[in-house]
Amino acid sequence: MKEKIYTMKKASEKEIHTAVCKYLDAQYPDVIYLSDASGMRVTIGLQMELKRKRCKRYKIPDLIILHPNKTYKGLVIEIKTDLSKVVTKSGDLRKDPHVKEQLRTLERLQKLGYAGVFGCGFDHIKSLLDEYFI
Repeated sequence: MKEKIYTMKKASEKEIHTAVCKYLDAQYPDVIYLSDASGMRVTIGLQMELKRKRCKRYKIPDLIILHPNKTYKGLVIEIKTDLSKVVTKSGDLRKDPHVKEQLRTLERLQKLGYAGVFGCGFDHIKSLLDEYFI
């Protein structure tokens, strides 16, 4: 009889994002945050309305935390499933124009006094949040 091999499915960006929001609600209930709706599947009418109301010059990060700490005005996180979505094996930024635009936005927000980072996977984002709120 052939043995079945079970593998765990890698969490999607959407699943990670949802888990992070649940973690924020449970661990930091007084923190005000919002999530960008750009990647959500919605009706064409709502897509058009969201597009009209979206920043045209910058890619808005996935998670925006409107809570200052001792150093920063707030925390913005561009959520990725893992680090390989951002950098190559040699450590260079991916040539993907979308990732480059996301980095440009994070760098701009850093200049404005925000902590702007790529969060790669739930565990990494959880540690970013815990470090930010210490």
